[in-house]
Amino acid sequence: MSERRHFLSGLLASAMWPRVSQGSPRGEEAAEEQGLLLGTLAAVADTIVPRDRDPGALDAGVPDHILRTLAKDADGRALYRDGLALVEARARESGGPSFAALDGEARERILASLAGRAGERGSLAARFYRQVRADVLTQYWASETGQRVLGYDPPGAGYPLPRQP
Repeated sequence: MSERRHFLSGLLASAMWPRVSQGSPRGEEAAEEQGLLLGTLAAVADTIVPRDRDPGALDAGVPDHILRTLAKDADGRALYRDGLALVEARARESGGPSFAALDGEARERILASLAGRAGERGSLAARFYRQVRADVLTQYWASETGQRVLGYDPPGAGYPLPRQP
């Protein structure tokens, strides 16, 4: 694991879950849960913007960007923690060992099931789906990778002044 990714994983783990003493049975369970949810976030991002002929969300470092944002947002951390746990629960209900282990179609079905119907827009599942989808797409298109996919070359030093007729 790269040093940067290891650092960000630790940052998310310390920010999202209470510290548990090393070596205790609960400490090992918490570490497993953290790793599973970090993998789930990466799989969710990869499902929303998968790699095809163009680079995907993982290539653009989207999960890392989301983790940095969550480090400063307690409400966002809680929503992600609960939402990712819900995604994992639905993956197990569908017969998979984890969300990341499912194929693309199964992942898409699970994420689509989170969106909810008109009367369920305030549910945890629907709120998480809207937030994670918006975050993944925003971070992807704002990244250098996403901009290259679009063929967008942002100005290096601001926008030019308008021409006078």
